[in-house]
Amino acid sequence: MELIDVEISEFTRRSRSFLLTHEATGLVRGLEYGERVLLHTGAEYRTAVVADIDHDREHAYYRLVLGGLVPAEIALDRVRDGAPRLSGRVSVHDVADVMAHAREGRRIPMQRNSTESLLER
Repeated sequence: MELIDVEISEFTRRSRSFLLTHEATGLVRGLEYGERVLLHTGAEYRTAVVADIDHDREHAYYRLVLGGLVPAEIALDRVRDGAPRLSGRVSVHDVADVMAHAREGRRIPMQRNSTESLLER
């Protein structure tokens, strides 16, 4: 899971979505549609999902949908380890992964349907 340092405004926190250029991510590789990332926003860590990708001649743009807050120790552990551990026991990390996948699967299509219905009016 990628960690991206960004500053987000209170308005962005309330709207739960924002646009980010690829250059601002500080990543070598591009992000993929539906990919989950961790955002470090000053004093907190948050999950986010890549909801849309757009390009122009000079930049790639990502529309990120903000998820929930993540405790710092879990966020840093997730970034360090990357792959899940298989121990046969359920951990806090396993529960967090299941919750993130469950929300992620419904959020983007639901938002897309809402947007499409508004545009059809």
